[in-house]
Order: sequence, then C-alpha cells, then structure tokens
Amino acid sequence: MGGGQVRSVRHFVQFVGFPRSGHSLIGSLLDAHPQATISHELDTMGLIHKGVPFAVIAGLIRANAAAFSADGRWWNGFSYRVPAAGTARGAPLTVIGDKKGDWAARWCGKDPSLLDRLARSGARSPRWLLVVRHPLDNIATMSLRRGGTYDRLRIASASGASFRTALDAAKAQGKVARAASDEMIEDYRALCTAIAEMKRAIDPAAWHQLTYETFIRDPEPGLTALLEFLELPAEPEFLRACTGILHESPNRSRDAVTWTDAQLESVDAICREFDFLNGYADAL
Repeated sequence: MGGGQVRSVRHFVQFVGFPRSGHSLIGSLLDAHPQATISHELDTMGLIHKGVPFAVIAGLIRANAAAFSADGRWWNGFSYRVPAAGTARGAPLTVIGDKKGDWAARWCGKDPSLLDRLARSGARSPRWLLVVRHPLDNIATMSLRRGGTYDRLRIASASGASFRTALDAAKAQGKVARAASDEMIEDYRALCTAIAEMKRAIDPAAWHQLTYETFIRDPEPGLTALLEFLELPAEPEFLRACTGILHESPNRSRDAVTWTDAQLESVDAICREFDFLNGYADAL
C-alpha cells in the first residue's frame, strides 16, 4: 500500500501501559486479523509530539507492521506469529494502531495536549488499550533489562533452560540485576500517574482495559471483547488460530529478583492508589 490512511479505516488504536505487559502478544493477535494492522514499537505518540502528519504516520504503521510480519514477528527471542486463520483476506482495513504502550504514557505525561493533537491530526476515532500485568513482574523485568544484557541473552538462548543458565551466570558477574530496583519502582509509579491522568481525560467509551493473566488463562472472552471494542468481527476460526499460540501461564519475572519488605509495601501502595491496579493489591 502507499502512504496515508485508507478510507475504510474506522479506528486508530493506541496501546498504553507498561513495558513487558504482553503488548507484543496482543498487538500480534490484532495484527493477524484481516481487517487490522498494528505497528510494532513505532512510537506514534512521539511522532505526533514531533508534528508528523497522521497521514504519514498511517503509512509508517502499515510499513512497520508488514516488515515485522515478514521477519516472523520475532521479539526478544520469541516469535509472535499467528498461523493463517483461514479468514477471507479481501476484507477492508478498518483498524490501524501502534503498540508502543509505555512511551504513549510517557509522552502524554510530558505533554497532555497530545490527546487533543491526536484527535485533530486526522486519526479516526482514537481508541486506547490499557494492558495491565502483575506489577511485580513488570518491575522485575524493568530491573533485569537495564543495560541490555538480559535482552541479548534472551535473544541468543536456544531454550528456556539455556537462558536461565546464562542469566544466572550474568547475575554472578554483576551484568544483570539480582534485586528489584528502587528506581524502576519509581518509574513504574510515574507511568501509573500518567496513565491515570490520561484515563480521566479520555471518553470511557474509547478506553479498554485488558488484564494479562486473565487473558492468558481464558483468552477467548478477552479477545472477543477486545475485537468488539474495535468493531472487528470475531470469527471462530480466527479466535482458534489466536488462542492456539498462547502459553498456559505467564512468566513470573518477579521470582528472578529479590525484594525488600519496603519495596513490596511500596508496590502494594501503588496498587491501592490506582484503580486499574486494584485487583493486584492483595496478590503481592
């Protein structure tokens, strides 16, 4: 396709949330839908901040999504490719979007006018998707990833067992964190503040929340609700193809680092402060 937004598009959907919350998975499931195209790590809100016209961004979204799919949708050592669902591929494109969720929150936290600028940019009927995951898993992975060694090991490892062996060695050498980082807890809190401000400013009808652990445990209801939110048909064959790539349980990154009592109390306070995390307050 050429640059610019096609006439059939009804919604632009922007992920918002935290690093390592399952955005790559959810974005890949949506991108597999014959009427949706979701870019991977494009940073649409950063482009809006820089004044890039949305017609140009729409072309970048489609080019980015096509390139990521052509490479097998590999990210940090995992492939998020969804096998062909057998759904008719001639259907018009009705949803485009971007899964750079944490930076959407960071940009809007720095510049709240971005919400209005997006609405005036030509993006059609913006919708927002918040994916939440256990805060301890988010913060643990944020702590582990500092410096880039964790991700390099993940990409280079041939299996989960070899990754764990390499990770233990890197921790012993001081290349990867052994403990949760106070700085990352504060970064997580800052993201929560930005998300809460966005949620207050956005029409509730344009805001959808998905809980990652619930989704993984029973994906079909959550995926169906998400498709309905975006006015995408939820055909049984497509749902089966998507649910077939999911793991039975999410990775517990929280167990890969140590926590102090003070850190756990701080995270518990965050969960109680922000309504979209209340479900985790008694699960720390």
